[in-house]
Amino acid sequence: MRIRTNSRIGAAASAGFTLIELAIVLFIVTLLLGGVLTPLGQQIAERQISETRRALDISRVALVGYALRQTDQLGVLPCPDSRGTATNDNAANDGLEDRLANGDCASYTGNLPWKTLGLADGDAWGNRLGYAASPDWTGPNRRDSATTLLNICLDKTCAQPMAAAALVISYGRNGFGALNVNNTDGGGNLAPTSADEIENSNMDNRFVMQAQRAADRPGGEFDDLLLPLSPDWLRGRLCDPASLCVGD
Repeated sequence: MRIRTNSRIGAAASAGFTLIELAIVLFIVTLLLGGVLTPLGQQIAERQISETRRALDISRVALVGYALRQTDQLGVLPCPDSRGTATNDNAANDGLEDRLANGDCASYTGNLPWKTLGLADGDAWGNRLGYAASPDWTGPNRRDSATTLLNICLDKTCAQPMAAAALVISYGRNGFGALNVNNTDGGGNLAPTSADEIENSNMDNRFVMQAQRAADRPGGEFDDLLLPLSPDWLRGRLCDPASLCVGD
């Protein structure tokens, strides 16, 4: 009887020790996976940001190419692709610039006209790139007046905003305020919640360009990526030779 009892106790102890070992192994594996998956997620996020910045750079080159193609109106930038309802013969959200019969833009903020420019239809998160342009750089009589340029705020006060003739924007990983590439009925993603991201999606000529920050930081979440085109930068690309811009 004693031998049998001891055998049972030994077997139970052996089984219990095996379960403890298994628990320890599972715990170690969990720690290892956590250490691998976190950097992997960061790598994916960084790659998406890099791909989107590349898309913004390509868009800037395409905008300059469009302006150079306008032989009768050198320097004229395309109009945005309207996000709203159709205007006359202009269909919204179709990737084509929406220009009225008199040469004015149907809207000066909207989607980047990707079809007009021959570009991909979205950023790395599957959302349309936004685009805004000054009336003075999209119309036939470009005057480059400081009163109608876009204002880019680099700080909270925005006391001295940076002037831009045009701007291309990605609404970042959260996509708040953007239009998804699979949504063609004009409905957008969730609306932004932070004041700075709201400013970038309210369809006016004022934008905020700041460092990315998490939702728990002062001011709320911000992950928009902006690429402004300054008037002087555009002149440097369009005015070669400089005589082409005489009278601007």
